[in-house]
Amino acid sequence: MEDKQKILAVYQQIDDAMVNKDTKSLKTILDDNYVLVHMTGYHQPKQEWLEQIENEQMKYFITMPQKITIIIDGNTATLICDTKIDARIYSFRTTWSMKMEMHLEKRGEDWCPVYAIATSN
Repeated sequence: MEDKQKILAVYQQIDDAMVNKDTKSLKTILDDNYVLVHMTGYHQPKQEWLEQIENEQMKYFITMPQKITIIIDGNTATLICDTKIDARIYSFRTTWSMKMEMHLEKRGEDWCPVYAIATSN
């Protein structure tokens, strides 16, 4: 499998795990020091985000990627995805139109997400 296919597969696994509230898979896929930067600018550590998925403060119903671009530079990569996400965040449910910029590092043959930045689209 090519690197771009591996990176895309990781992104799809993350989307599926978010929707299925599969924090066990997210814990395995994401780097231990993973940080998600929200549209508000808040830098959320991995464990806090997973806890909010578990207790449904952040509940994801469906992800709808529109356009995905993957840029690889040696052992680092950036995945940029224009997406729509139907989610309930802190009791407010809507379909969020956003751009996800996920940064990954290659470790052996695998790609590991180290941080992501969500901005409104």
